[in-house]
Amino acid sequence: MLRTCNIMFFYGIAEHMTHPPWGVTANLLVRGSRHNHTIQFHHRYPKTGGGEDIDFVFQFKRWNAYKKLGDRLVVAVPGAKVLHPWWREGNRCYSQINGWAWGDSLCLTAWPEKTFRTLPNWAEMIAFLLVVTSLYFQSDWKALLIASVGIVTTEHLLLTLQYYPHSCQHVKGWFGKKVLVAFGAGTIISSQEITRLIAHIYRGHLLCLCLRVDWNDGQNPHFKLDTQLRSILRFMVYVGIVAGVYWAT
Repeated sequence: MLRTCNIMFFYGIAEHMTHPPWGVTANLLVRGSRHNHTIQFHHRYPKTGGGEDIDFVFQFKRWNAYKKLGDRLVVAVPGAKVLHPWWREGNRCYSQINGWAWGDSLCLTAWPEKTFRTLPNWAEMIAFLLVVTSLYFQSDWKALLIASVGIVTTEHLLLTLQYYPHSCQHVKGWFGKKVLVAFGAGTIISSQEITRLIAHIYRGHLLCLCLRVDWNDGQNPHFKLDTQLRSILRFMVYVGIVAGVYWAT
């Protein structure tokens, strides 16, 4: 499922880009701190991982820009290898993945210039519906439940369709097994979205809702637009589901 949802893309980024936007912590080799003593891993990020590597590289980029040393800071070394055992021996590891989301959500406030707005994802949409229903439509809890189930089902159907071609590349066996792996890959992404939503609410960072980090740091000009267009299309589907449910009830 991890390979199918491509969540570990940056672990092998050196094979795809000469100058990646950032690198995974365990795969970074940097000069000693005596050369850049002001650049350190921040304690705000969890020790289990999540956001600290992005923040670390962004600090170097800011320092390089200040010193006018150019923007080719990160250099890939495709021949280098880092041996890292699978979490839980390759079994499902939602806690590790969600820990990343809990940590990397801090990048939204640490690096606002690296962020952009989108329409609500499925988790944020349900949270907004919960607030609106609590304030104005307290008698429509049944409609809220039905609409929420419809949104969750539709989102995971879309994710399953999105990851099924990748599942066919990594999974051998019958059609049903490939569909299950594609569905499981989608749940990894959705669990991260739930975790980030909870993190924002827990920290009181409500302005971070509908805010995303540009993981490509501007190096992929299509990433931001593609993400925003996807959010618009999904939001239209969510609104259609909500309108249909409330009209029917």
